[in-house]
Amino acid sequence: MGIALKQVSYSYQAGTPFEGRALFDIDLEIVDGSYTAFIGHTGSGKSTIMQLLNGLLIPSRGEVVVDDVMIEPKSKNKDIKSVRQKVGLVFQFPESQLFDETVLKDVAFGPKNFGKTPEEAERIAREKLTMVGISEDLFEKNPFELSGGQMRRVAIAGILAMEPKYLVLDEPTAGLDPKGRKDLMTLFKSLHRGGMTIILVTHLMDDVADFADYVYVLEKGRLVTSGQPRDVFQEVDFLESKQLGVPKITKFAHNLRQRGIEMTALPISLEEFSEVVQGG
Repeated sequence: MGIALKQVSYSYQAGTPFEGRALFDIDLEIVDGSYTAFIGHTGSGKSTIMQLLNGLLIPSRGEVVVDDVMIEPKSKNKDIKSVRQKVGLVFQFPESQLFDETVLKDVAFGPKNFGKTPEEAERIAREKLTMVGISEDLFEKNPFELSGGQMRRVAIAGILAMEPKYLVLDEPTAGLDPKGRKDLMTLFKSLHRGGMTIILVTHLMDDVADFADYVYVLEKGRLVTSGQPRDVFQEVDFLESKQLGVPKITKFAHNLRQRGIEMTALPISLEEFSEVVQGG
């Protein structure tokens, strides 16, 4: 059924002298099975929306609808527990959430907390650890003995072990080297191909172009534009005015266009650029 935000506003420390409005009347839809990206400068409200999607935050006004569950200002924790299992949230630097004495126990914690037997939880944990590329010889290690990249994978396996329908990724590759970043993005692409809805917050426009089928652009808590990446990235000057960029190849093509080379549309990938060049 998907996720919808309907006239959602959110204020931090509401009702206090320190109240700060983070979102203003947001209307948007995340289609079931899509790969949806959110971009925006720091303070645009991206992370606030991500936490609203799985009930970590409750809207100050409006409603968040996840399949058949509605989250509104009066919602209680018991009313939205199912949402927290259905929407898995991977924070930036998720390895900071690791806590158990072994890798296997850490990943099995979530399934056990949601009612799986210890045997079922361990089976799921083994499956998800293998999925993210953690070898069996590391299962009994203390997670804090692993490399930074391995810890990140264990943390993601812990979210996947809850078997969410929606996977929310808030800058999931921050701090990783190029290979680690590429490997994780390939994993998320594979999960999407397997039917999982992916929701990505990123500042890397090439990742939006390469993976997302829809993108929302936020500024200071407001939705300023949205659409397919191919369409949104045509507005180079507009995005740069919002302190955002475009894919590298799009910027290169934009510069060529300004020098008089005709293009009906700016390419957002190397493949599209090759077609433009060959067509010309």
